[in-house]
Amino acid sequence: MIALGLSLVLAFAPAPAVAEAPSPTPEQDGYDAEQAATDVETILVDRGKAYLEARARLEDHPALAAAAVVARLDAVPAPGPDQRNRLLNVLAALKQPEHVAMFGEQLRTAILQKRPTELWLQLLRKQGDAARPVLVELIGDRELSNGDRGDLLEVLVEVTAREALGELMVMVGRGSDELQDRLRRAVIKRARASSEDSLALAAGIDGDLDRASADDEGRIAQLLILRAACCSADESFTSRLERLAGDGSSAFQVRVAAIDGLGRLDAGRDVLEQLARGQSGEALQGSQMAEVLLSLALEALPEEAAAPLASELKLTGAAAPRLAVLGYRFATLPTGEDWLSPSQAHAWPEVRKAALERVADQRPGCDKTLVRQLATVGGAVSSGGDGDTRVGRAAVAALGRCEDAGGYKLLRELVEDGAVELTQRAEAARQLVLHDPTGPDYVAELLLAGAFSDLARPFAEALGESPEPTDTVREALCRVAAGNPMVASTAHDSFLTLFPGEQCE
Repeated sequence: MIALGLSLVLAFAPAPAVAEAPSPTPEQDGYDAEQAATDVETILVDRGKAYLEARARLEDHPALAAAAVVARLDAVPAPGPDQRNRLLNVLAALKQPEHVAMFGEQLRTAILQKRPTELWLQLLRKQGDAARPVLVELIGDRELSNGDRGDLLEVLVEVTAREALGELMVMVGRGSDELQDRLRRAVIKRARASSEDSLALAAGIDGDLDRASADDEGRIAQLLILRAACCSADESFTSRLERLAGDGSSAFQVRVAAIDGLGRLDAGRDVLEQLARGQSGEALQGSQMAEVLLSLALEALPEEAAAPLASELKLTGAAAPRLAVLGYRFATLPTGEDWLSPSQAHAWPEVRKAALERVADQRPGCDKTLVRQLATVGGAVSSGGDGDTRVGRAAVAALGRCEDAGGYKLLRELVEDGAVELTQRAEAARQLVLHDPTGPDYVAELLLAGAFSDLARPFAEALGESPEPTDTVREALCRVAAGNPMVASTAHDSFLTLFPGEQCE
């Protein structure tokens, strides 16, 4: 019954009918609303025998007790935290089905009137799986905001009994993106908290995948993504992903989801390699769908498999930036050959940046020509530097990784050149601190001199990364921490990083 309603609740369910609080009527033993109210006050102030007797009477008369407790929760002055918990415990102990509906309506009213809701959420949580029908109704209430419905979704996933978790999976792929995100996060959280819950959720998703209509591509894709993200993979699910990823007749978004799943699970290497090769021709000729599939397949592969494949497909020469970036990220680059110059002629800055990030990435060492080239790219635009600051910073970082004496000299020139973009000068200072043995003292002296006030904060931050802080570094950070208020906090943080537990004299 609940599973049937869940399939439509996110998008189409009407507002739930108002659940009235039970009308208190005198019991045959003479217990009435006045006595219930008295007992409620007793449990708020007493901890001894009177408390136990009052609570027992309330639990023996659930209808009157519920009305009295709700009235006291809403009364002024409001009960304190400890008193509120006592009242909630009484309500939870009553375990009356009609009370669950009342809690839901009270929660709905609180949400709509923008009053605190935690009390009623806590009560529903205490009901466990019995709160599921009420929560389903509230989640389908279009009068509530998506944010509130998302909160309720999280509670629903939290309280649903393990044997019923699979029923919730009919909600996957239905409703707004915001609610789908909240549902996905809640399911993953529940799955990661318990291996038994994870198995139950996986079985529910697998069942929905088996029953899903082939033309419901979006929902199938969402189910695949969730299954790979939340739960451990078995041979059956891995085979499903491999089949869908490699099947050219599968919908594009389903193939994308299947590739993503194989990457998450570190599976399907042969299928991914075959897919990448199969898509490469169209991708390099400009097909965007083929480009996406090829890119995702490469990224899903382990690096030791992606590297030879990127080299084989000659992706560094691709016009499409996505493919060229992957080429420079993975491909084995030639030694003794100028591969950097062609990369810096590419129209897209992300490609130029990706190529620069490969310079000296495995081991230091650059020839003089490369050192000068990096300094030019990272220098002033008026002197031939790259107009994109991301590329300029990447060139400066590469110059530092070269660990070359001539490169250190050029980095100092960049720091002191006012025509160079400010963040590139800051990166040059950072690279000197990281790589040049005399770099930390050089930057510390600049900070002390105050010659470049607009770089004072980056200087202080960079010094915090000093491999072996010197007395000069210590003095610079202490003096700045006690002086310049605009930089003091950064200098203090760097000092604590380098000299934990110490203080400036």
